Amino acid sequence: MRRRMGTKVGTVVVAPLAALLVATGAPAVAAPTAPALIAAPPPSGDPEDVAPAALPAASAPPAQVEEERLTPPSPSPDSGGARQVTSPDPLKLVAVTWTGPAPQVVEMRSRLITGLFGPWTRVDPVDTERDGRRNASTGTEPVWVDDSKEVQVRATTNGQPVTQRVALTSIDPGTGSNDARIAAAAVTPGGATGSPSSPAVVTRAQWGADERLMTWAPEYTPTVRAVTVHHTAGTNAYTAAESAAIVRGIYTYHARTQGWGDIGYNVLVDRFGTVFEGRAGGLARSVIAAHAGGFNRETFGIAMMGDFTSVAPPAPTLEATAQLAAYKLGGLYRDPNATVSLTSTGGGTSRYPAGRAVSLPAVFAHRDVGATECPGNTGVRSMPTIRSRTAALVGNLASYPIRQKWLALRSVLAEPSVVESPTARSARVTRFSGANGAVYWSSATGAWAVYGTIGTRYDALGAAGSVLGLPRTDEKATPDGRGRYNQFQSGSIYWSPSTGAWPVRGPILTRWGQLGYERSSLGYPKGDQRAVTGGQRQDFERGYLRLNTATGAVTVNS
Repeated sequence: MRRRMGTKVGTVVVAPLAALLVATGAPAVAAPTAPALIAAPPPSGDPEDVAPAALPAASAPPAQVEEERLTPPSPSPDSGGARQVTSPDPLKLVAVTWTGPAPQVVEMRSRLITGLFGPWTRVDPVDTERDGRRNASTGTEPVWVDDSKEVQVRATTNGQPVTQRVALTSIDPGTGSNDARIAAAAVTPGGATGSPSSPAVVTRAQWGADERLMTWAPEYTPTVRAVTVHHTAGTNAYTAAESAAIVRGIYTYHARTQGWGDIGYNVLVDRFGTVFEGRAGGLARSVIAAHAGGFNRETFGIAMMGDFTSVAPPAPTLEATAQLAAYKLGGLYRDPNATVSLTSTGGGTSRYPAGRAVSLPAVFAHRDVGATECPGNTGVRSMPTIRSRTAALVGNLASYPIRQKWLALRSVLAEPSVVESPTARSARVTRFSGANGAVYWSSATGAWAVYGTIGTRYDALGAAGSVLGLPRTDEKATPDGRGRYNQFQSGSIYWSPSTGAWPVRGPILTRWGQLGYERSSLGYPKGDQRAVTGGQRQDFERGYLRLNTATGAVTVNS
C-alpha cells in the first residue's frame, strides 16, 4: 500500500472481468427528427466490425485517487509563487484542481530522473465535457509524470499568484495484468470487404476498465456525421507498457473527479499506434461521449495520447487515427472530405451558443468547436494528413452496395446508425435510425432492406443467422393490398395489420403458395410454425396447414 503525504480521497478497485467488451448489435433508434438523446438496448445482434486485440481480460490492483498536500518549495530562482508536492512514492498521473473561478494560467513541472526539474509547462483547463454541464471547469487536463516523486505547481490570475487556491489530485492506476502484453501486441490494420474495418482494438475489459465507475447507461444519437481529433495534453515520453495505465488514469479522472461517469473520448490512440476503446456503448454504434462540449452528438472523438503543441504526432498515431476515422465515416457512408453542419448544444467549453448551426469538415480538430488549443499546433498541422489518409482508406463511396440501397430508400431508413459490419453467411449489414431498418448484402444475394415490424420479427428470429437466411427482396406490398412481405433465402415473412408479422417457410410455404398465398382461403399467417404430434402446424386467419414430417405431405384445414 502506498504511503505518502496527502489526504486520501478514495480507492478504485479494478476487478478481473470475465469477457471482452465488444458490444454487438445496434440501437433501436429513432429518425433524425426525434430527440437527439436516445438510450436503447441493441436488437438481436449482428456482430460489429471491431476486432479485439488478442488478449485476455485484464485485472489490476486498486487505483488510488488522492488530494496531495502542497507546501512551499525549496528556494529556487524560477519558482515564483510555486508550491510543491513531495511523495515517497511515484505520483503517476496528476491534475491541478480548484474550487471557485479558474486561474488564468496554471503551470506544472516535475523532477526528472536526472534529479533536475523539467521546464515549466502550461496546463490547460480540462476542455472536454459531458453534455448538460454548464458550470466552469474545476481542473486541468491530467498529466502523466511517470515515476516522479516531486511536482511543482503555480497558478496566476491577472499576473498575481493564486496558487494557494489550487490543489493537486494524483491518480495511481497501478499495473494491470495486460500492460506488458499490450506493449508487445502488434496493431494490424483491417481489410474486410466493404467499408474499412478498424484496427485491432484493446477493449475496455482488456485495459482494465472498472465498470463500477459507470454512473449512467450509454446514450446514443441517430448517427455520426463527423470525427473530432484531440490530444490528451499529457506527456509524450511514456512507454508502450504505460499506455494502458494512462488510459485507466484518464478514465478515473474523467469518471470520478470530473463526474462524467465514464471516459470522455470514444477511443484513444497511443504514440505506438495502439488503439484503446474509450467510451462504453460499442465503437460501431453512435455513442454520445464527453469529448467536445456542445458537439458531443453526431461526432466520434479520437484522442491522440500526448501533447502535440510543439511535437508532431508520431506516424503510427496518425495512421491509427486515420484508420479509425475511415472505419467510422466509411462505415456510415460519410465523405471524409465533405463539409457537414452540426448544431451546438452550448456549454462551458463550446465556442458556439446553443442552437447555432456550424459548418465543419467531416474530420475536424477540437479547437474548431471548443475554447481550447486541442489538439495542439502540430496536431492541427497534421489534420490535412489525417483527412487525406482517411479519404484514401474510405475510397469510392459510390462502389459500396449497401450505400446504394440506402440512398434509394433513405426516406424510410433515415440515417446509418451502426457502421457496416460483417454478419452471418459471409454477409455484411448496416443498421439505420429509421423504422428499425437494416440493409444486408452478400455477393450471392445482393443488397436488400428489412425494416419495420417485419424487421423486428427478423431480428427476433436471429436475423442473418436465422433459418430464413439473408433477404433477397426489399419489403413489398402484397397483391391483395392488405399487407407487406419480404422474401429470404429460405422463406418469407408476411405482415398484415390484423395478424402481425410471421415467417412462412419450407413445405408449408410451398403449399400455401400453391393455394394462392394471402389471397387463398387461409389468408395471412397469424403465428409461427410449431411442433405437433407427427409434424409441424402453422395457423392462418381462416385455418391451418399441417406438415407430416414422415411423409412430407401438407394438409389443409380450413
